[in-house]
Amino acid sequence: MNTPLKDRLLRHMEDGHYEPQSKSELARALNVDSRQKLDFRALVDQLEEEGRLVRLQKGRYALKRERQHLVHGMIRILRSGKILFLPKKGDPAAAALGWDLDAIPELELKPNHLGTALDGDRVAVRVERKAQARGRRNVRRHRFSSPDTGMKARVEEVTERARSRWLGVFRAGKGKLGRVMGDGVGSPEYIELVEKPAMEVLPGQLVSVEPVSRGEEKKSPRGKIVEVLGYPDDPHVDMESVIRKYDLPVEFPASVLRELESLPQDPSSGELARREDWTDRTVITIDPASAKDFDDAISIKATPEGWTLAVHIADVSHFVKSGGALDEEALRRGNSTYLPDRVLPMLPPRLSDDLCSLRPDVVRLTKVCEMKFDKKGKMLHARFADAFIRSKARLTYQEAFTMIKGHDKGKVPSMVREAWKLASILRRNRYAKGALDLDFPEVRAVMDKDGRVTDIITEEYDESHQLIEECMLAANEAVALTLKNKNRPTIYRVHEEPDSAKLFEFGQLCKLYGHSVHDISQRQYLNELMKSIKGSPDEQLLKLALLKSLMRARYDTEPLGHYGLATSNYCHFTSPIRRYADLVVHRSLNPLLANPPKGAKGAGSVGRLEEDAEHISETERTSASAEKDANRMKLFEWLEGQCYADHPEVHEALVTETRHFGVLLEIPRLQIKGLIKPDKLPGGRWVYEAFANRWKSDHGSVLCAGLRVPVIPVKVDREQQWADFAIASQEKWQQPKRQQPKKTAVTGRKEGRKEKHAPGRQRRTR
Repeated sequence: MNTPLKDRLLRHMEDGHYEPQSKSELARALNVDSRQKLDFRALVDQLEEEGRLVRLQKGRYALKRERQHLVHGMIRILRSGKILFLPKKGDPAAAALGWDLDAIPELELKPNHLGTALDGDRVAVRVERKAQARGRRNVRRHRFSSPDTGMKARVEEVTERARSRWLGVFRAGKGKLGRVMGDGVGSPEYIELVEKPAMEVLPGQLVSVEPVSRGEEKKSPRGKIVEVLGYPDDPHVDMESVIRKYDLPVEFPASVLRELESLPQDPSSGELARREDWTDRTVITIDPASAKDFDDAISIKATPEGWTLAVHIADVSHFVKSGGALDEEALRRGNSTYLPDRVLPMLPPRLSDDLCSLRPDVVRLTKVCEMKFDKKGKMLHARFADAFIRSKARLTYQEAFTMIKGHDKGKVPSMVREAWKLASILRRNRYAKGALDLDFPEVRAVMDKDGRVTDIITEEYDESHQLIEECMLAANEAVALTLKNKNRPTIYRVHEEPDSAKLFEFGQLCKLYGHSVHDISQRQYLNELMKSIKGSPDEQLLKLALLKSLMRARYDTEPLGHYGLATSNYCHFTSPIRRYADLVVHRSLNPLLANPPKGAKGAGSVGRLEEDAEHISETERTSASAEKDANRMKLFEWLEGQCYADHPEVHEALVTETRHFGVLLEIPRLQIKGLIKPDKLPGGRWVYEAFANRWKSDHGSVLCAGLRVPVIPVKVDREQQWADFAIASQEKWQQPKRQQPKKTAVTGRKEGRKEKHAPGRQRRTR
């Protein structure tokens, strides 16, 4: 039976601009008389029981039919505090809203619209068009701001939690139980304890908490301590915390180990008979000195036309069968994760370090991509086959570099130099097509047996790295082109074109650093800009800024091309030991081999591959975040030790901004930010001149944006990952040659960065 109050309520909720409201908010909106409030609350409860209304988070109500308009996706919380919603590809609710997911791949959420969701959680989000502001048709925006999407979003339901436990530091409170302080990203900032821990826990120790309630109805999240990791600066505790923070898998299930035991140590004679025999040819591997899993090898010979390059890749698909326990676990992990003191492999060590690893002087099964190139580096032909090899040499990058630069005789050194001849041509051709040069030196922690950092070293991306990189890129492109032309379902590596607003912001930053900028939305002008940056003092800083402007590389079942590599055909084929995508590509390629395995069917349906592509894109992002966090932890651990060293290492820092509380700076080599406080400024009296955005001393010295100064660390907050510095000396100060940049949204940007994937940044992330 309808009543006037019921009709008013339903009409109010059916309005196109209605946002879910609580009972009290609904009563106020409808001007319900105080004498009718009890009846009104009963009416809302009755409509909920009838299924007309649905109660959402924080006691808000909506018409049940509106739930079909919820968009599903994932929450990402950046270090800067920015909250992003990443919609699921192809969500019909997004399409119904007219939301172009290619043009707007993410939405920013307000903190009060997040509900109880945390970083990585899968959610259902209500997305609505923003109401037009009356009387303000032409709203002037800051020239650096991104275009308004015209949409707003609110989390209505958490459909899947990214983490089963929270991580935080135990603090003794006024009560008997105390509390746990989380990071506010993967764990709530404040967690109330509901019971006394079964184990001893001391204030300041890192603990794992099992949630009891997650903060619904505006109450604090509550939980119970189930594990004590130790003090944050105890040996290996930092890495254990990263593993738990990102819920990274460590142990392999019993079903996987049982399946592993059934694998023979050596391939059968029948298996070898059907494969091509490459054991009499010179095949070598080139890897980091610390590598244990060798999944790619090369062989090359000069021909009258140019070169024949063979890229051999470990045939993981021979051992890991689709649908088995090994396969399911590899898919769940998605990829290997590389922490400073350990590797969390995608495959058990018996496979990754033994049966599939292309170790020297041992017969190993491979998939070979044999490519013929002319003398200009154009690929003339590519063929694929199952093979077996016996690697003749396991070279480190340093050894290969020496051979490239040297004149040693012998098959291996000669082949390395021949490979570099081809690779250098391929590299030159790639950049001529418009590929972006985003290679960075890798900063790596050196640790003792207890996991404590003893040094930080920089590994340059030299010709030996480039040699292997070009060979692998060529094979990946050849496989992708073949699979696309044969219309075989597979997973491609895609990198879409960047957002024009973000590119514009990057261009403005380059102008502030004195570089000439044209329309960099056109690739030729972007490449010209990057050439002008190369070799400049600001090269690494600006490369990082460009990296932030680009879309995130991901996996997809459509060959959408790779912007960074300037190619329309690209997939991951060369690292199946540590990436599930490569294993899928191997299965897709099986029916097209010169000698296909018996019963080769391919990789499966497009629908299944779409799900797998989305999943492994996410596991890759999780691993990348974990690796970045772990490396930064070790970096700040080392910086803290430098504060007490007799002769701390001096770093070249770039002043990015000056404020009344000190001088903000970046150290490009370490990719960190810091602060010089006024009391750490050298010699004499310093005064902050706000009108000029600079600090000036009574001796005439000036500190302003753009200046390069030598600094040493004096105080480090490892928990907040921030460092205070002091100027080491004034002798090496480099005055900026450009006009002092004004304070802008660019120079004043916050620390948090959205990590992107750049081709070639490290060999294991290509």
